[in-house]
Parts: sequence; C-alpha cells; structure tokens
Amino acid sequence: MPRKPYDPLSTIPSPQAIRERLEQTLALAEKLRVLLEVSERLRLADATAADRPPTPPGAKGDRADG
Repeated sequence: MPRKPYDPLSTIPSPQAIRERLEQTLALAEKLRVLLEVSERLRLADATAADRPPTPPGAKGDRADG
C-alpha cells in the first residue's frame, strides 16, 4: 500500500505547537553547530599533525645542533 505524500498544509497545527517545534529545532541546530565546530577543529588538528615529521625519541626542541 503506497504511503500518502506528506502535505504540511493539510492540517495546520496551533501556533503554540509550531513554537514548540521551532524551539526544539533551534536547540538541535545549536547542538549541531557546536558538534560541527569540534569536528572541524579535530580534523584540522589531525591534518596538521600528519603534515609534521615524527619527532625522534629523546629529541630536544627544534635545534639541529642538539
């Protein structure tokens, strides 16, 4: 049995119901924004670390004269 396509205008919810859904959506969007920022920072840190050559054990600083 095929499903009926969703039509948001078939039943108009109350303004309060719309406000509640909007608040939930905005809260979720803020959480996703934070998650995206953290994910981007982690990827940038991984990419930056991958570009650097590994430091040999016991190495001190960046001096070549040791």
